[in-house]
Amino acid sequence: MALKDSQTKMYDHSEVKVRLLKLYLERYLNIMNSLSYIKAIHLFDMFCGEGVYYNGGKGSPLQILEVIKSIHEKSNGNKTMPINCLFNDIEKWKTDKLQNEIASKALHNKEMGKLEFSNEDYKNLLPNTVQFINKLKNEKAFVFIDPYGYKEIRMSDIRNLLTSKSSEVLLFLPTQFMFRFEEKGTPESLKEFISEIVPKDQWPKSETGIDFIEKLNDGFQNALGDDFFVDSFVITRDKNQFFCLFYFTSHIYGFDRMQDAKWEIDEEEGRGWQYEDDTNLFGGVAKTPNTFILERKLKEFLVNPKTNSDVYKFTLHQRHKPSHTNQVLLKLQAEKKIEVVNKDGSTARKSSFYLNYKAHKETPDKIQMKIII
Repeated sequence: MALKDSQTKMYDHSEVKVRLLKLYLERYLNIMNSLSYIKAIHLFDMFCGEGVYYNGGKGSPLQILEVIKSIHEKSNGNKTMPINCLFNDIEKWKTDKLQNEIASKALHNKEMGKLEFSNEDYKNLLPNTVQFINKLKNEKAFVFIDPYGYKEIRMSDIRNLLTSKSSEVLLFLPTQFMFRFEEKGTPESLKEFISEIVPKDQWPKSETGIDFIEKLNDGFQNALGDDFFVDSFVITRDKNQFFCLFYFTSHIYGFDRMQDAKWEIDEEEGRGWQYEDDTNLFGGVAKTPNTFILERKLKEFLVNPKTNSDVYKFTLHQRHKPSHTNQVLLKLQAEKKIEVVNKDGSTARKSSFYLNYKAHKETPDKIQMKIII
């Protein structure tokens, strides 16, 4: 069977996909490596491909190994936790080529962790992966699912991978094709996919591709419940052509780190990426985060007193970074529109809002803040 052009050449939108993966893993793995109680990390790339596109672009396996190698080299000889990788593709020639690429670039050695390859059908690999993750103790797993389409993917796959709360999942979906089918007559595979999220007769019709993505994101969140965080990152290839990465975790700090990675790519909205050609006169202009909507919603949220932990969680659910909320709070404080007090009721130190994971865990009610009406 002839390969699709997108399977042999790395386009800009594919490069952004693996860039977000790499940015997140750099943050996630460095943090995990610093925690003494985490004994190992297990990375699963379920549709790994051959590692290198014909035009020289680096696929997910090489990006993953570059991050691991960098962590290992920066340890200066100090022992690092093992980061084990399983690269799977149903096509054996792809994993054979991948192994050769890894060897030729010296991207792995046994001190970094185990390196395994398999040629399983995704449907067979998934239950084995779930079973493995469910047995983990003091270890974590990260699963990257970048399928050749979406027909094999189900919401139950994601739920099962997350059940033990020891894993995080990054899923790429060709949402443009899914939206197009929704418009023109839904195929059985899409009906099955959606019916696991919400009964098909309750699925609201989408007006645009972005609208379809937002409905999927909300559907994922509702299906998983409040114990989990779900986010999306939109990749625009051409006009009105949208693809999407969906991120799933039960860990608030993992979600925090994903926001950091997203906003590094999209400095204005933290929402997605779109192609800009060289003729764009504004391409080199410095970009700042858009916090207008965040400020409006934060004011509504702070009508009643909220702790620093409340505001930290609120920020992440708004898909913003804590630094953005800090910026808004500093503005409100300068305008004398916010009251910030310590736990004992005394006035808190100016410009200290404690919006970070450490304070969320250790001193969640260190301060309270409230809008002055």
